[in-house]
Amino acid sequence: MPPHTAPRGNAAGRITVLTLVTTVLLAGCAAWDPISDPPPDPEVQPIEVVVNSDSRPKTPCLLNVDEVRAGSHEVSIVGVSGFARVNIVDENARVVFRMDNAGQRIETNDAGEVTTIHGAEGEGAGPPARLEPGTFTVQCRPENGVAGEATLRVLPARAGHASPSVAP
Repeated sequence: MPPHTAPRGNAAGRITVLTLVTTVLLAGCAAWDPISDPPPDPEVQPIEVVVNSDSRPKTPCLLNVDEVRAGSHEVSIVGVSGFARVNIVDENARVVFRMDNAGQRIETNDAGEVTTIHGAEGEGAGPPARLEPGTFTVQCRPENGVAGEATLRVLPARAGHASPSVAP
């Protein structure tokens, strides 16, 4: 009596199903990164301002985000060309936040990699900006280099999150 073997069509189907299941599981695992920190809440998203970036010379005022929600936001400034002052101006042309980078400056190589940071640790950061909903202009005013502006939209805080007008 010949040994019993599974029909080939059945084995091919099982291999196809097994391949699909494995692919789906691997894709799901790749999307799940337990080591990474979750993104910050948009009510406290830090705002980073780069003045006179070597990598984007046509955009002298770069922001890490275009939109946040109303709340308190840490602001840090990197003035690639040296000293820079940043103002955040509301829709009524009123300066609601002002800070400078206290002379912090970075140097990059031709590949855009940071090679040197001039300035003591902590320079270029200050008190948080407490922003209400609206459209703001971020003004970048370097001592050396090209002045520029960027737009920052501030949406209302989500339900359950403190508004900037309410003490935290």
